Amino acid sequence: MPPLLTVGHRAPTPYIFNRLLVSVYSIEELCYLFKTNPFILDSGVLDRRLTAWLAEACGLPDLAKSLEIILKKSKSPEEFIMTILEYAGYLSPGEINRIADIFNGNIGLNDYEKEINRADFLLNSGKYQRARHEYDRILMNIPAGERLLSGRLYHNRGVTMARLFLFEQAAESFLKAYELSNSPESGRAYLASIRLNMDEVDYIRFISEHPSFHDFSLEVEHIYNQAMSVYNETDAKIELDELILDKAMGNGNSYNTGIEFMIKEAKKKYCNAVD
Repeated sequence: MPPLLTVGHRAPTPYIFNRLLVSVYSIEELCYLFKTNPFILDSGVLDRRLTAWLAEACGLPDLAKSLEIILKKSKSPEEFIMTILEYAGYLSPGEINRIADIFNGNIGLNDYEKEINRADFLLNSGKYQRARHEYDRILMNIPAGERLLSGRLYHNRGVTMARLFLFEQAAESFLKAYELSNSPESGRAYLASIRLNMDEVDYIRFISEHPSFHDFSLEVEHIYNQAMSVYNETDAKIELDELILDKAMGNGNSYNTGIEFMIKEAKKKYCNAVD
């Protein structure tokens, strides 16, 4: 079903953002792209190809004229993008304010710091695979001697690995973060990843062979037990228990149908994370 358009019309040819390899066909799709990918909101957006496309392909010559004035005078990416958002009237005031806040958060930052913000945004937005690639790229080019910053980046990379259920790789990143920053948070996260990647016997053996992590192990076990208690109260766990009971009572069809649905929903969530 095509989107509901508010201004202009759907373009016969798309505008392509080479940086993202994404095509948009209307000003509404353009606004949605800005909303979901605010890390592209920098001087790279200042492109006369975009103003020409809005004028000719979308039938918005007045907007294009305003944007051309900005390109000639201030060359401000914030003014350029806010002009588009306000003209379209597609996003809510709250959504527009959020984008403005991202602009304000980037004021005074160098390109390197903006890249870190972009990676953190992807992580916080649940785009774990894309965040992972960003952290990998940044870590390859990080200035020498930046131990604390490297530790933070390795820690966040570990979070992306854990969210993708890649606990062995997560543990490697958390351990590197702990070695660089000596952060208790990274130490606990390292041990939690080890805990989730091993059976109980191997984990106990690991702790006995690494006494320096003994104190962390007590904290991790407390957190683990708390998490299990919370999970046992969730609708998903209750539903799973009911399906297991159905199977035990001989209702195999109900069990199979229910499990297939739960797996389908889990796969959908996972695919969104690795997109």
